[in-house]
Amino acid sequence: MLKFNKGHLTGLLALISLSATNISLIASECYEPSMVSACCEQPSSGRFYVGGFGGGIYSNSSKISQLGTAFFPEDVIGALPIIGKGRLNKTSAGFGGVQVGYEWAQTCFSAWSFSTGGELEAFFFKNKKRGHLINQTVVGLPEHNFRDSFHMNSNIVLANAIISLNNECLFGFTPYLGGGIGAARISLNKANSLQTEPLEAGVNHFNSRRNDSSWAFAAQVKAGLRYNFLEMFNVFAEYRYVYVDDSNYIYGSTNYISHVPTSAWNVRVKNTSYNAFAFGVQFDL
Repeated sequence: MLKFNKGHLTGLLALISLSATNISLIASECYEPSMVSACCEQPSSGRFYVGGFGGGIYSNSSKISQLGTAFFPEDVIGALPIIGKGRLNKTSAGFGGVQVGYEWAQTCFSAWSFSTGGELEAFFFKNKKRGHLINQTVVGLPEHNFRDSFHMNSNIVLANAIISLNNECLFGFTPYLGGGIGAARISLNKANSLQTEPLEAGVNHFNSRRNDSSWAFAAQVKAGLRYNFLEMFNVFAEYRYVYVDDSNYIYGSTNYISHVPTSAWNVRVKNTSYNAFAFGVQFDL
């Protein structure tokens, strides 16, 4: 079941509110009662556009857990639950995506105008995640710690609402705010779980099944600046805060002749936050 952290929702709403307040302050500074925007003199029509973008994306250090059972003989210990907990490393990666959207006709008030729009976008990135997990439930054995690593492929699809602000004193630049919700498809492949304390060299505890994927809820807010040139083209630069909710993965049991058999392993990655910076271009159809 997908869950959304209320604390993160509050943060997203606060960011949108703060950005809207800043735009209002800019508007009051630039306002002149005698100024009439050209858009208010001539009716404007909406625009349908497609675009592409790319940039860098940076994750926080999210929590991770690894659950399973080691089946020791009954005369030794018996079934031993393994509950490893730790954190994945922070990572950075390049990302790229595409978008399609529609912006409705501008609404004018004095020297200013604003327009609303909606868009559908998808973006993707990949990186390598590593984490150190500590198992604190071992009874009768030395401490068992793990070092896990995964090749992560993330594909995120979002439906966004956009609001843009225009004024002649901005010299053709258009600031905008947006927010959206959607889903993330995350694949953690080539999974490896090495026991480091005590060391079990050459033993991957996920060896019988190393790949799995999961869906998770995703949301974002973004703020950017767009510039129109050659009538049908816009270039833009923007900042994004992206939130991806918890995701779950099932990996194969440990299957070696020389190793105690285990159950399949359940790996859970807690919610992850990303900061992203992007540049892109839009073409009006």
